[in-house]
Order: sequence, then structure tokens, then C-alpha cells
Amino acid sequence: MKNIKYAKPSEDLKKVKFGDKRLDNRLIKTVEAIEQQNGSSILSGCGNRHAAKAFYALLSNEKFSKEQVKTEAVKATSKRIENTKTQKILLVQDTCDINLNGHKKTEGLGYCSEHIRGIKVHSCLALTLNGTPLGLIGQQYESRQVKKIGLTQEEKLQRPIEEKESFRWLEMARSTLSAVPDGVETIMLCDREGDFYELYAEMLSLGTLFVVRLIQNRITVDGTRSLQQLRKMKACGEVEVSIPRDTRKNLPSRTVKMEVAFCSDVVITRPKRVKTGLPPSLRFNLVRITEISETSGESIEWLLATNLSVVDVADVMEVVGYYVQRWKIERFHYVLKSGCAVEKIQQRTCERIEFVLLIYSVIAVFILAMTYMARFFPECSCDVFLDEAEWKILYRLVTREKNAPDRPYLLKTAVAYLGELGSYKHSLSDGEYGVKATWKGLIKLFDALDIVDRLMGQV
Repeated sequence: MKNIKYAKPSEDLKKVKFGDKRLDNRLIKTVEAIEQQNGSSILSGCGNRHAAKAFYALLSNEKFSKEQVKTEAVKATSKRIENTKTQKILLVQDTCDINLNGHKKTEGLGYCSEHIRGIKVHSCLALTLNGTPLGLIGQQYESRQVKKIGLTQEEKLQRPIEEKESFRWLEMARSTLSAVPDGVETIMLCDREGDFYELYAEMLSLGTLFVVRLIQNRITVDGTRSLQQLRKMKACGEVEVSIPRDTRKNLPSRTVKMEVAFCSDVVITRPKRVKTGLPPSLRFNLVRITEISETSGESIEWLLATNLSVVDVADVMEVVGYYVQRWKIERFHYVLKSGCAVEKIQQRTCERIEFVLLIYSVIAVFILAMTYMARFFPECSCDVFLDEAEWKILYRLVTREKNAPDRPYLLKTAVAYLGELGSYKHSLSDGEYGVKATWKGLIKLFDALDIVDRLMGQV
């Protein structure tokens, strides 16, 4: 993994061919501009009105295909998975709402919810087992054209799965698994939104492993309820778990003491609302992990369903270890909204906004991968992510030395330098350099490179 070159988004998309060389070149130039100025408007990112106008013309051209761009982004991720020579990966899918309430004149824009006008973005990231992002492997967009569907709760339950918003989870499972190279085993990670019978049946039929957080208290074949059965199980051990920082609840990362319990071979029955055609019952294992350490806030309880083998505490901790990596997609959403400022995208149509969202998503994963590889692979070289000119300028900017080293230094050092450029505060509660410091540092680095290029052009 540490020797794999992680190409920039613009390099990943160089194989996109619209049948018009000018359009191909314009796409790459635009992506390069956006990745160097993420968070800026299209005009400031492209550098001048002529370049911005050319980008808008690209979006309007009938030869332009957003799906082709997404296909090449997924192929790049698939190739990266193959190059790592790993035998097992994690696939994490989740949805976030892009709030575009201020975009009153955007054509085709609908609603995320009754009060939020915008786009629901459902993404899937490929990760190594230790949580290093390998790339975006799927993304879908949805915008309701009405604020609220006028159906009763019973009518909503009776609708076929194809007419429900939750159907995107099944579609994503199908499309992403088809993009994974042969011979690579997958573990699908989902939060409570993925706890529905049709998705379990789909994942089992597709042959993927999964870990899903539970919310439904399902009926089992022996007439009991699944969550009640799980909560009655006596704890089989105690462990310490590192809980990632929760930016939404403003909670710092911490290590907590938890007790674990599990039920093996739990068989749930098909709900009455589910039409025939799916298996009458499904079999999987249940895991409970509950915080027992003293806490001033809400204690943690995770109830998980999995088809991974669970026979002892070690198996339970393996399941929990995988589920903790689901948090990476929350960081992806954080970079997408806060770093890339996607909720400030100004485009005339919903279709155009979706394309820019796709480009920013690929960039956000690049930033995440750079940050976490520096942590997980301390001996990794910085030229996995940075070109020679980039790591040399970065060194000189931070150290104030006139001459850069002849050979690339460690990626961990490069991320620390980016953190310095990104105004990392070094307070005791800050911990390691995070994605926010990395993206701010990258912006300043690319600003400096742009100045150097302009000066060299005047010589």
C-alpha cells in the first residue's frame, strides 16, 4: 500500500474521452483548477472569466457525460484496489444532505426534506481494513420534486422497495460490488438507515460480508424479538475501544471501557410488508457493545448485525473494529461540506451542481487518503501523493531553507508541513494533524506553486 502512487483527481480522469479533444482538455484543466482551489467559486478556481466560461460551455455541450466522468473515477478506485494486492476491503455507504436553500433559481432542484431544498448525495467509499481511503467507488444523487409525499404511514410501508428512497442502498450495493476486482472479498458497512430486510437479502445474495447497525426489533423464527434477545445475553468480556471524534455533537476522541455480548445464528422472519420473492427468513449474527466507563454524556451502545463469524470476544472485536471505520465517511462528508464548500456551488441547473459535487467528492477522498496514510504508514514516502515540485516547494515554505532535499521525505513529515501551512494550533486537545489542516495547507501550497509558475513564465 505504501508504495502505491495515489494519483490526483485530474490524473484519474485523464482517460475520459468525449470524442472532442478540446472538451477532454477542458475537463482536466478545470479539475486541476478546482483541486488546487477547493472551496473557491468556479470563477476564482479557474483563474479568469475566459476559463470559467469555457467550463460552463463544457457542461452545456451535448457530448459531455457526467456518467462517463463517474465511471472513470470508479475505474481509478478499482485499479487502486487491485494495485494494493489486498484480499479484503471495506465498502462504506451513507447519505448526506447538501443544503441549497439559497439557490432559488436553480433549474431541476428539489428537496432533501420538508424544510431543506437541495440534493441528497449517497456515496460509497472503498477503504483498507485499517480505514485508509482507496477512493470513491459509487455515488448517486436525488432531489425530491415535492416537499412531502401525501401518503399515510401504512401506504408508505406498502410501497414496493423500488419506489422508496431506501432503494438507493440496494442499487449502490450492486454497482459497487461489480466494480471490485475479482478475488477481493468485501465487507459492506452501513448505519441504521441500512437496517432493512431487502438490503440484507440483497447483500447475502451478492455474497458480500456486512456489518450494519440495528434499529429494528425484528421477529425471529422462535417468536422472540431480536434486540430483546441480544440485550438479554450476558456480557462475555470487557474491552477498551477508541471512539473517533464526533464533530456533529462536538465530542472529542476518547478511549472508553465497554462490555461485549453476542448471539450467533439468529434467524429473522420476513416482515409482512415485504412482498414474496425474497427468502422467508434470513440468518446472521448479532453483536452488542455497551459503554460501562463513567461518562458525563450519553453512553454508547452499538447493536450490530453481521454475517461474519462470531464465536468469541476476538470475533466481536473484529466486527466492532470494522464498524468503527464507518466513521471515515462522516469525515468525507465533513471535508465535502466544510473544506470543499459544496453548499456554495453556484450553477444554473441541478445536473451541473451534481457534476461539480462529483469532482469535489473525488478531491475530498484524496485529502482523506493523504491524511490517514500519513498516520497508518509512517514509512510511506511523500511522493505517493505529491510531485517533486510540490514536495520541494512545501519543504522550503515551512523550513525557510533555500534548498530542498534531493530525495522525497516521509509522507508523515509532508502532512505535518501542510498542517503548519494550514495554521495548526498545536493545542493539547488537537491531537494529530487532521483533514482540515491538510486541506488548508494544500490550498496554500498550490497558491505558492501558482506564483512560482507565473514568475517562471515571466523569465
